[in-house]
Amino acid sequence: MPATVRNATPEDTPLLIRVIDMASDGLIPALWDGMAPEGLDGFAVGQALVSAEGGDFSYRHGFVLEQDGSPIGGMIGYPLPTTAKPAGPEVPDAFVAIEELANLVPGYWYINVVAMIPEARGKGLGTALLKEAEAQARRNGCPRLALVVAATNVSAIRAYARAGYREVARRPFELEEFGMETTEALLMAEETT
Repeated sequence: MPATVRNATPEDTPLLIRVIDMASDGLIPALWDGMAPEGLDGFAVGQALVSAEGGDFSYRHGFVLEQDGSPIGGMIGYPLPTTAKPAGPEVPDAFVAIEELANLVPGYWYINVVAMIPEARGKGLGTALLKEAEAQARRNGCPRLALVVAATNVSAIRAYARAGYREVARRPFELEEFGMETTEALLMAEETT
């Protein structure tokens, strides 16, 4: 049975949190751990952000890829503002590079995170999510699509290149405070068809 994409619902919050974790290689949950108030953990912060009605990680921006009725992947994406704005003081230092790169593509449809569960990887099924991103870009009048990926994520870069994404710019990506290797953040973009 072919894989199908549907809009996410609040009930998909655990899956979307897993997608965020996989897509960011644990970076975003580590950030959430640091944001958690006394007595809560990062999962609770993530759950609040994903189940919210608004915000960059809201389920309202989410899409779920299913095969045989089971979720096998997901994506969170949305149109970027048409006017770039500098990263505010609330943006953690490690994420300033991502904000700077996103500001280079105002009005694009932005794939914030996209990931497949490990058992579903390497089978070409994730292209359904990228096709959904293209459809969303057209529906929203966005001229192109964009995403940011860590330079160390070579397999993802190859997959995006096969799908027609090309590097537009890069910035240093300082991740030591999260116990991760410093690398570069790459902005990749594709024209809509």
